[in-house]
Amino acid sequence: MALGGNIAGFISRILQKLKESYALDTRALSLMRVATALILLADLAIRSTSLTAHYTAEGVVPFKEVGVSFWRSGYFSLFQFNDSFGYVAFLFALAALIFFCLLIGYRTRIFSVLAWLMLLSIQNRNHGILQCGDDVLRLLLFWGIFLPWGNFYSIDAKRYPGMQREKKYFDVPVIAYLLLIFSVYFFTGILKDSSEWDWSEGTGYYYALSLDQMVLPLGKALLPHTELLKFLTVSAKWLEILTPFLLFIPFRKSRFRMLAFFAFLTFQISIGLTLFVGLFYLINIASTLGLLSEKAMDKLEKLFRINRKQLSEEDVGHPFAQLMKNYYLRVARNCFVFFCMALCFIWNLGNVEGAGLGVSGNATFKFGFMLRLDQRWNMFAPRVFKEDGWLVMEGITSKGEHIDINRDGKPVNFTKPEYALDYIKDDRWRKYQENFVIPDNLFMQHYYCEYLIKDWNRGNSTNPIDTLNVVYMKEFTLPPGEPQKIEKVVFCKCWK
Repeated sequence: MALGGNIAGFISRILQKLKESYALDTRALSLMRVATALILLADLAIRSTSLTAHYTAEGVVPFKEVGVSFWRSGYFSLFQFNDSFGYVAFLFALAALIFFCLLIGYRTRIFSVLAWLMLLSIQNRNHGILQCGDDVLRLLLFWGIFLPWGNFYSIDAKRYPGMQREKKYFDVPVIAYLLLIFSVYFFTGILKDSSEWDWSEGTGYYYALSLDQMVLPLGKALLPHTELLKFLTVSAKWLEILTPFLLFIPFRKSRFRMLAFFAFLTFQISIGLTLFVGLFYLINIASTLGLLSEKAMDKLEKLFRINRKQLSEEDVGHPFAQLMKNYYLRVARNCFVFFCMALCFIWNLGNVEGAGLGVSGNATFKFGFMLRLDQRWNMFAPRVFKEDGWLVMEGITSKGEHIDINRDGKPVNFTKPEYALDYIKDDRWRKYQENFVIPDNLFMQHYYCEYLIKDWNRGNSTNPIDTLNVVYMKEFTLPPGEPQKIEKVVFCKCWK
């Protein structure tokens, strides 16, 4: 009995020490929920502008092709049951309602689960328009299910004021969340193991800012300054590798976490100012809001004049929170979260080693694919791709005129535009075009070509086209000072 009591006391002291060192402010987690929901709604709004093109049978990737080319055992999507515009529009409206309920914190736990399931359905429907930010958003939402991010700034908090008693929170889901932030940055840096990212060459940023389909005006202005870009290249890599360790320093944790937060914030803003990456940098900023310290949250609440009433003894917590105080339920939840967390970390280690740990045939990793825990943080790693260019949509009318339907029917011109981004609708289309030119995705060409003809003729009945050539002006980025080479490639040709 004495031995058992000593062991229990020892474990209790360890847990208390961990809580003191790694507990997160529940208000910061709640702020992260609000930011995540806003991004989900913004992402949904952007996606909805290409509803027909990206999610229906009339678009560029019918679901039958998704099932053949992108589907894995265990995947699930509500979009797999019907490809019609009406059904897709209904699901988008349903998603908007779910994301809004998450935003206002109504039955937060339930709508966190529903939001995660809906996001999985949307992402699994069309892999050709996804980027690494989508992986961050999906995983953040998954861990959010297990975090008390509905305790503040929510309808639930109004209904159950006792939820706000818990301003500090520590449990296994906290470690899982911190490991997500750690992994996104650390493994991105580790995977950048080519000479482009070290002092011997240091051309990573130069090549990244040479990508016409991504570079913004500020990035283009930095391109001639090769020595500055070399310094920024090496600095970025080591920021990604070293900064995440600040999250786990057990002393003066608030200072170190805030230092990490501002380092990540500055890094992501610099990306957003120089490269067109859609919501990527905003997703990464939102994901780090949970790191904000108690003092930072006090200042934010004072700034926005958020006053909280004194809680009485009659105030009670949320029923689910009360239920999770049950020892066995809490143990079961923590075991599940720990398993998923370990799986994610092993997945990342496997990516570094290059072996992948046999993810395609291993039953454990099939379970991971089912939950979409799969991840590979290889942004511009190990090397920045050198092949870039722009698409020219050469339409031929019944009168024999050659027009560019991507430039409002102007005479076709293969000259390089000043900004290729001027002719790309949004980051989803940019990513689609990036995947479109990859040899492994040849099946996409026919559907894209047919969709472009129908879409143009639908809106230009007085000047329809009979034939379309999708031409890729392929450009190879060479080292600084060397002239770039451009190659004209006709990717597909089709008739109405």
